[in-house]
Amino acid sequence: MKDVFSMMQAIAPDLSATLRTRYEILYHLRQVGEPLGRKNLAERINSSERSVRTIIDLMREQDLVEVTRVGIRLTEHGHIVSDMISETVKNSSRLHDIEESLKSHLGISNCWVVPGDLDHDSVVYRELSYATQQVLERYLKFGRSIIAVTGGETLAHVGEGLTEKLSQNRELVFVPARGGVGGGFNIQSNIVGGVMAQKTNSKYVPLFLPDAMEEDASKILMTDPSISQAVALSKKADCLLVSVGSAEVMAERRELTAQQQQLLKEKKAIGEAFGVFFDEQGQEVLRLPRIGIQIENVSHIPLVLTIVGGATKARAVEGYCKLVQHHGWLICDEGIANMILNGETH
Repeated sequence: MKDVFSMMQAIAPDLSATLRTRYEILYHLRQVGEPLGRKNLAERINSSERSVRTIIDLMREQDLVEVTRVGIRLTEHGHIVSDMISETVKNSSRLHDIEESLKSHLGISNCWVVPGDLDHDSVVYRELSYATQQVLERYLKFGRSIIAVTGGETLAHVGEGLTEKLSQNRELVFVPARGGVGGGFNIQSNIVGGVMAQKTNSKYVPLFLPDAMEEDASKILMTDPSISQAVALSKKADCLLVSVGSAEVMAERRELTAQQQQLLKEKKAIGEAFGVFFDEQGQEVLRLPRIGIQIENVSHIPLVLTIVGGATKARAVEGYCKLVQHHGWLICDEGIANMILNGETH
């Protein structure tokens, strides 16, 4: 019995039920991130409003929750306790087994699998953000650290969930790992890095350039001090936050020519990272000229977090882990993990 609640049920059934109910209340308050009324909370944990009122009164005495006119919310102490319990439950649950299997299958050292499938539930963004914050808090060195960010929809959402706690005892500098590509304004590397800096009360160095540029043009622009500083900083990064894109989506965002798109189709490209399109064997299919961190630079970065969600990206993740030799941490959802482990990527 690896599940901590199952073990408690066998030893002390009454205590197990009480702990489970209180944990569920902490979990839902943390997930929603805003005050909840007693009725709403009771419905979420499948309990009576009267029972919830009694439990909330006890939890308030323990300084776990605060009751206001707009609803019930976690106190700072409640957040800490919730995080501690979540970590304990996670390590004793099925997700731990999935993580171990995924590490073995992909040949990587570190993996964090969050519940759900981003393709079907946007709440998974919060879980990915939470996992990212936890890994950074635990492994990012104290003092000054440069964090390079690649951008994209996933990292844009992850950035929204980061907090100032990350910058405690740290002087963080966020910098784009690449120039701009097609797609929405809010998913650009520049914007994502800026949001992360704002959320964590940190510094930010912008890079106002398109990602794809001819070599001659990039050499001219690199003579600009602000541009050269940003690129130089990104290549000295202590940490890199990166996501992996599917080949089709990234081909559209990067506005590839018809000839280039045909090449991707013929060579069966499945994903893209760092301007490199690759197949399921992790073999390079097409490389685009780009500003910022190159795929060869990744092995020199001490802490690398690859953050991906949605089962539809499973093939791209599997190919990416063969392409990039320095894997660092893979933070993904169950959708991706199960798709890979069930052999549905082939």
